[in-house]
Amino acid sequence: MGDDSEWMKLPTEEKCTHKVWKARVAGYEEAGKLFQRIDDEKSPEFNKYAGLMKKFVTDSNAVAQEKALDAVLHFLENAHVAARTTADVVAGVVSKCLNASKTKTKEKGMEIIMMYIEIEKPDVVQEQLLAGLENKQPKIVVGCIQALTIALRDFGSKTIQIKPCLKVLPKLLEDRDKNVREETKQFIIELYRWIGGALKPQMSHFKPVQVQELEAEFERLPNEKPVQTRFMKSQQDLKAKIEEQQAAAASGEASGGDGAAETEEIDPFDLIEAVDILAKLPKDFFDQIEAKKWQERKEALDALQKLTDSPKIENGDFGNVIRALLKVIAKDTNVMLVALAGKCLSGIAKGLRKKFQPYAHQCVSGIIEKFKEKKVAVVTSLREAIDASFAGTSLDQIMEDCVTALENKNPSIRAETAQFLARCFAKSTVGTLPKKLLKGYCSSLLKSINDTTPDVREASFQALGTAMRVVSEKNIAPFLNDVDTLKMQKIQECCQNAVLLNARGEPRQGGGGAAAAPAPKKNEPKPVTRPPAKPTARATDSNSGAKPAAKGGPPGKKKVGGDKGKGKKGGAAKEEPTESILADEVVEEKAAAALSADVISGLSNSNWKLRLAAMETFSQNVKGMSKEEIQTQVFVRTLTKKPGLKDTNFQVLKLKLELIGYLGQNSAFTKTTAEFCLSDIVDKVGDVKNGSIAQEALSCIAEATSLQFVSSEVIRCAFEQKNPKNQSESMVWLTQAVRDFGFKVNIKPMIENIKKALAATNPAVRGAAIGLLGTVHLYMGPQLRMFFEDEKAALLQQIDAEFEKNKDQKPPAPTRGIVAVEEEDEEENGGDGGGGAAEEVNVQDLMPRNDISEKITEELLAELADKNWKVRAEALQKVIAILNEAKFIKSSIGELASALKTRLSDANKILVNNTIGICLSLATAMGPHCKHHIKNIGPGLISCMADGKPQVRAATVNALNAWVDQCTLTPLVESEAIFDGLKTENPNLRTELLNWLVEKLPTHRVLPTELRMCVPVVLACLEDRNADVRKKAQESLVPFMIHTGYDSFFKATSKLKPASKDQIVKIIEAARANLPAKAPKGKKASAPAAAPPPSASSRFDEPEEPAKQAKAEPKSKAVKGKGAKAPASSGKKKEEEETGPPITLMVPKEQRFKDEKNMKVLKWNFLEVRGEYVEQLRTQMEKNFSKSTMDQLFHNDFKFHIKAIQVFIKCLDTHTEETVGNLDLILKWITLRFYDTNPSMLNKALEFLDKLFSMLADSDYHLADIEAISFIPYLVLKVGESKDNVRREVRKIFKLICKVYPASKMFSHLIDGLKSKNSKQRAECLDELGSLIESYGITICQPSPAHALKIIAQQISDRDTSVRNAALNTVLTAHTILGDGLYKYIGHLAEKDQSLLEERIKRSAKTRPPPKQEERPKTAPLTQKTMSQPNIPRANSAMQKSSSSNSVKREFALDIDTEPTNSYDMPQLIQHDLDDIYEPVKLPKIKARPPSPSMKLLNSNDAAATIGFVISQITSPDITTCIQALVQVDEVLKDEERAEIMAGHVDQLLLTLSMQFKMVYSTHMGDEDTPKDDVVRLYRCLLGTLLAILQTQRLAKKAGKDILKDVVNSLITILLDSRLMELEEGPQVVRSVNVTVVKIVEKTDHTSITGALIRLLQDCVSSETCTSKFLDLIMKCLWKMIRMLPDIINDLNVDRILMDCHLFLRAFPSSSWKDKGSDLPLRTIKTILHSLARLKGHKILYHTGMIESSENSEVEAYLQKVLKNDVAATNAKNDELNDNREKTPKSSTKTKRFSKTTHDMLAEIFKKIGAKENTKEGLNDLYDFKRKYPDADLEPFLKKSSQFFQNYIERGLRGIEEERMGSSGESGIIPVLMSSTSSSSSGPSVGSGEEKEDPNYFRERLKMLRVKCGLDHNKEAGDPDPSNTDGIDLLGSTEEIDEATSLDDDKQQENIDPEPPQPTNPAVSVDVSDLKMRLERIKKLANKS
Repeated sequence: MGDDSEWMKLPTEEKCTHKVWKARVAGYEEAGKLFQRIDDEKSPEFNKYAGLMKKFVTDSNAVAQEKALDAVLHFLENAHVAARTTADVVAGVVSKCLNASKTKTKEKGMEIIMMYIEIEKPDVVQEQLLAGLENKQPKIVVGCIQALTIALRDFGSKTIQIKPCLKVLPKLLEDRDKNVREETKQFIIELYRWIGGALKPQMSHFKPVQVQELEAEFERLPNEKPVQTRFMKSQQDLKAKIEEQQAAAASGEASGGDGAAETEEIDPFDLIEAVDILAKLPKDFFDQIEAKKWQERKEALDALQKLTDSPKIENGDFGNVIRALLKVIAKDTNVMLVALAGKCLSGIAKGLRKKFQPYAHQCVSGIIEKFKEKKVAVVTSLREAIDASFAGTSLDQIMEDCVTALENKNPSIRAETAQFLARCFAKSTVGTLPKKLLKGYCSSLLKSINDTTPDVREASFQALGTAMRVVSEKNIAPFLNDVDTLKMQKIQECCQNAVLLNARGEPRQGGGGAAAAPAPKKNEPKPVTRPPAKPTARATDSNSGAKPAAKGGPPGKKKVGGDKGKGKKGGAAKEEPTESILADEVVEEKAAAALSADVISGLSNSNWKLRLAAMETFSQNVKGMSKEEIQTQVFVRTLTKKPGLKDTNFQVLKLKLELIGYLGQNSAFTKTTAEFCLSDIVDKVGDVKNGSIAQEALSCIAEATSLQFVSSEVIRCAFEQKNPKNQSESMVWLTQAVRDFGFKVNIKPMIENIKKALAATNPAVRGAAIGLLGTVHLYMGPQLRMFFEDEKAALLQQIDAEFEKNKDQKPPAPTRGIVAVEEEDEEENGGDGGGGAAEEVNVQDLMPRNDISEKITEELLAELADKNWKVRAEALQKVIAILNEAKFIKSSIGELASALKTRLSDANKILVNNTIGICLSLATAMGPHCKHHIKNIGPGLISCMADGKPQVRAATVNALNAWVDQCTLTPLVESEAIFDGLKTENPNLRTELLNWLVEKLPTHRVLPTELRMCVPVVLACLEDRNADVRKKAQESLVPFMIHTGYDSFFKATSKLKPASKDQIVKIIEAARANLPAKAPKGKKASAPAAAPPPSASSRFDEPEEPAKQAKAEPKSKAVKGKGAKAPASSGKKKEEEETGPPITLMVPKEQRFKDEKNMKVLKWNFLEVRGEYVEQLRTQMEKNFSKSTMDQLFHNDFKFHIKAIQVFIKCLDTHTEETVGNLDLILKWITLRFYDTNPSMLNKALEFLDKLFSMLADSDYHLADIEAISFIPYLVLKVGESKDNVRREVRKIFKLICKVYPASKMFSHLIDGLKSKNSKQRAECLDELGSLIESYGITICQPSPAHALKIIAQQISDRDTSVRNAALNTVLTAHTILGDGLYKYIGHLAEKDQSLLEERIKRSAKTRPPPKQEERPKTAPLTQKTMSQPNIPRANSAMQKSSSSNSVKREFALDIDTEPTNSYDMPQLIQHDLDDIYEPVKLPKIKARPPSPSMKLLNSNDAAATIGFVISQITSPDITTCIQALVQVDEVLKDEERAEIMAGHVDQLLLTLSMQFKMVYSTHMGDEDTPKDDVVRLYRCLLGTLLAILQTQRLAKKAGKDILKDVVNSLITILLDSRLMELEEGPQVVRSVNVTVVKIVEKTDHTSITGALIRLLQDCVSSETCTSKFLDLIMKCLWKMIRMLPDIINDLNVDRILMDCHLFLRAFPSSSWKDKGSDLPLRTIKTILHSLARLKGHKILYHTGMIESSENSEVEAYLQKVLKNDVAATNAKNDELNDNREKTPKSSTKTKRFSKTTHDMLAEIFKKIGAKENTKEGLNDLYDFKRKYPDADLEPFLKKSSQFFQNYIERGLRGIEEERMGSSGESGIIPVLMSSTSSSSSGPSVGSGEEKEDPNYFRERLKMLRVKCGLDHNKEAGDPDPSNTDGIDLLGSTEEIDEATSLDDDKQQENIDPEPPQPTNPAVSVDVSDLKMRLERIKKLANKS
């Protein structure tokens, strides 16, 4: 018992999770009772248990589990949060309940599943059940199938999705467990009950035996349709409807059948899985379908047809496929392929169905033209295709094509088109075949029924017959008037045989459209003969279309409602009697039955007396009948028969009109009947004797039908006649009718006709129109005048005079018609004059409004914001003209409201006055719809009250009254416009505004709580200096207190100064005494909006005491003591929670990050706040925040949000760790607050964020990506806020964020902010981007500088001035870093934008001081040198912080811009002696590159951000800072493992190196104050880092093409810098650059470098400033690439290279080189193409895919030419070789074999040549050797050496020959050498032909270069030394230097041979050990220096 007593004391929650099962049982029982007892479904008690529900259902104890299931059921019935637990609980039920041994447990589990479906979670439940089918336990699988079966049976197929279930059926039927198979069969049977035959196509995957068993079961099912028996909460209306149907079915079977018929059938197509045929299409489909061979085209079509056989096709872009098929159909000569293409097209159309719509019309047009084909197979295929295509189009779209085809010369096309139309008509309905289309088709088909070809005639008859079947003979008859009887019979015969089809192509039930079968033949001729009155077609159509009746049907049963309908509300709601038009024969027949023959004949007798007698008898007979016996249509049509109402005898006419009036009052007089007589009655309205009777007849008809109908017809008929008397009298009648019936007319056509009347020449007509306007004015008010402002002044004066007569009158109450009865009832209920008021309320709805949004163009808005006031004035006049023209407008006015708000503060007072007038017109024109814009216009108008001119203030008050009358004060209070206005310390503004509020507040309805913000300001106004302000403030106290209460004023006095408090309290006490006891009475119309009594206003003080409010609410909701104990316990818990901390760390944020990454929760990404996000955040925060804090966080009142933020601010100091641990939740909650509109709360939130990020920065916190992504985008939105202080605070927070989050990532978020439509946001984002670029350098741009700057530059074209300026400033910031290289990044700009940018750059260049004076004072370099050594390690150690902005600032303190500040901070450094400063500085020590402490950073978590920062320092203008950054990067690159970290930064690093190269070239080299030793040192470090990257293969390969282009451009520019040669170590730098360029060509990605060089070559050719030397070096780089092609061909992306060549040739085609001096660039490009073609062969043509329209490209043409000549070239080459062999002596044809002695001799000679000191001697020995052995082959010694080495030997031998023989001609030695060291070429040469060279030039140049480099001063001019490495430690072999030097050789001629060149290794006989030793010595010397 001890244990029991222990757990019994625990609260219910802990009992439910206790170890002891008995405790859990007790807990479950208590929880179940608690759930039943709670009345509020949103009670927080439910939230406590929501997370425990899964544990309830998965309890391990069977007894406890049963009790837990009961509790869960109660929870689901009562808790609003139950839906959130669906997935977990259903998964628990599936795993633990469905396999339970106890039946009760299983049943309760099933019930829980069904309950979850009831609470709107069927999708989640079904997902969990389908997942349960994968379980290994058969019992669970069986349970899941049973649950699905029960759910489908109870909830139906609309709730349970069928498609997901079908996928698992085949697998379940194959299950080895018998029970699973049986339950699956039952489930399939239930599926069949609901979807019927749609299931059978899905059974194709079942075994035949299973299909037979199931079909047998299907046949046993009853033939009744299933009915849903259980419903979700949202389906209660459906439940009531089905219950009604079932009740009706119980009383009578007929209605039950109707209810069952409402179930929608499921289309089997919807259940089929779509196939993506585009993905499966062969890759070469489009090539094959256009192939020349028909077999290849057929192969492509066969492949497509197999795919199109799929019954359902996935949607995609089928445009290219459709065009290809239509091309085959239209142009292919092979008919078999045409038929095949038609089948493919048909398959695609059927598979896509409605999604085929974009291509349908195109297909129909193309197929019709091909119907000329005579082959039956082709025509059949095309028919199928065009029929399938029609499903995606309409008869309207294809009408033009079909009508044109029916007139085609080819009879086959005419016949097939007519047949196609017949099939289309069969699928149409009355709605899809309206009269407009029917007329067009019939006119063409009537021509073709007379065609000479029988097939065309038959097809046309079939089409017309089908159309007749669809629309009925009555509707098509008017278009067939000219058809003779025989042809008409043929059409009717086709009509009888026509079979109409439904959407699926199945015959329709009933067979026809408008009529089930054609009418009997006796009714064939002219079924309806119109009377002479010609009733309007509109009314006839609407009545006949609503309920068509068979001809001759009895009209007596058409009475529906009659006069009894007057009790219904409103004339529109009345159920009007309707009837169909009777045939003339039927009318005569019925008239003869009701009237005697004498009467009928007497009515048409020529003797007036007989007509009078007959009329009197007729009248007596009708008046003697009851209402049911009167056949109104028959009698009226009898009266209107000739002579009808045109009777010349006034007595007869009088009786006829009186009888019509009687029928209108005493029979079922319909609009159909009225149409037969209205026109004739209007003709008699102006009759002198019978005019008044005619008017009364019209009023009677209006009572029977409606005034709106009769008035429209009367005015229309009157103005169609030319009788002014009728026109004036008609309007006189309408004037009186409006007063009698009320304002129930269609205002728009009436006003149009009144305008016609006002323009009439007859004064009586004009007078009647003005009288009618006066009556309408009573109902519409002053708004009516707006329609007539364009009239003449004299006429307007008459109209105004008429309006003045009715000025003080109210609309009279209706006395006639349905409305009169309603108004009488209202008057009995106490309404006086309510009728008129009711009419006035509906005037706005009657107004037709125009949409002027299209007229508010961007140009107009730009003019409104123009700097020139005249342009602004013209724009305002345009707006006035638009409003005057539109009269009444919709609320869609675009950005006009914002533009007008700006103009309200215009400096030009005339424009302000005009704008106020426009605002007044806007309010009048928009009416109640202006509420959408008052938040923009209202504050602007209030600000105009500050104007010094009284007339402006008066106009402002009028405009403001107009706006407030339409949409109340509420929006102005909510937007705090009134508060902001009162806060402005302007006496005029305060006086006018307070005076206006005194008038408006007392009679206004309850206002929002934001009005309380005005209380302190009103109290401040009581102390204002201005007496008028004090007076009006005192008057406004009572109106304000009516809404805010006295307490709010009294509490506000506590903040006043003691000196003024007592006086103010007395004033408000006096005002309190004047508060009304109850709501003040105003006008009756505004009574509902009156202010509440003061007692009611106490609600404004409730938020001050939330605890009391929270306690009071449950008490008020308690019912009979239920839950009486609950408040005590909850109060106790609340006390406990409030004593605890507001924030805890129960759940770590790492867990939340993990959940978000695993998609367990929603990602925090939304445009509008949705409920699921708020609920998710609430759930997450509940675990870590106290209850009182949660109540404040998620309260509806913003004041509680402010309190919550204050709690957070306190926690920054007291609970720092907890705040950081919940940072993600806090930031998410702040984002929700960003969507609130209260400015006080927003300001508080920004204040908190400021303090929060300051605290995070101080503690070196690093913001996680998930935290940043869920917060920063929403903060960026707030930077576009309209208030300056908000934007300022947000920008400040941005800078703080950069201290805890990488600035590069922040850059990306700001770039995304430029997509906003808010111009302020875009401008602020651009300013911040410029600030980031200025602070961190150009490398901060993400994802790349080119991409980012291009987006920023696009903003220059923005129409907003602030955005343009911000964009220009940001681009200008980048320009200061990049210089003119900026233009390469931003791409092409519009001419206007380009000029703006250039102007801004010029202006900034003028205003920016020269760098010498501001940026680099004379002492700065010395001070910098002194401070550089101690600062270096400190800077590096500072970088060890995560991403703190503090370290960033210290790093950038080395920058030039901040140097003056540093010098001011440490002035004592300036006092040092210059000699002392120079002494300790030894720059070479920096070159030694000691290990940098910054390498520790590579082990930190933020290595990437740190590396990015270090790389950004390379662009620093300060040389020392740049070198230090290079040292750090070099340390990383030395270690291969650590070098991998640089993999993602290669492009960034290369770009910064290139930028620094440019800076050194353009800035440092020209700066006299910069020591040139520093420049050389910087060059060396930059080149060393670049070579280190190239040495690492993985890094070198990652360089992009554009980056390589930039780098090569920079290096070659340096290579050609003549200033370098003047420096002592300049030549050595040039050689290093040479080596680097060669390394780039060799080591980087070959595709990228080749493309870069081709692009660079193109830029050089297009540039007028590019030097020939620069061009030559680019081409030599390309020649080297050509020589490498055979070895790298497999690594090349040939497609990209061909694309680059194509772009070059497109820019500079071969034809354009004729006028140029040299075509060497063109020949270089063609040599590349030639080499590729030789290496790839015919496969090269497969690599032209990237070239658009490659067949038109010069690249493909040249490749084909090369391939075509390839065989001939090979043969020519062989012939040439044979000829050469024949010319040489026999002894030379065979290579002479060297003896060992000879071989050793030759090896010794080459060794001498390779040695520096013996080079010339070796060449002389070689010359002598060649003389002695002229037939010796030197190829074995030369083939492995470089081309340069071979050229060097050749030139040396030539020089020796000239010295010895004394001539410059060639001897036999050199040619032999040439033939042995080079191969013949059959391809084009890019050299300069056979041009001779002067060797002396080369000797002198080489000698000069060697002397400048300090090498071999005593050497002769003719002693070149190819082994010279110049002491540079960047290369490892002489071969690389040889190749590099070749770039700098002016006159070297390189013949680029398309044949693969020889490998470029040094000769094997040369000993390079001496060279290596010399290199080592040079390295040591370089380090020491």
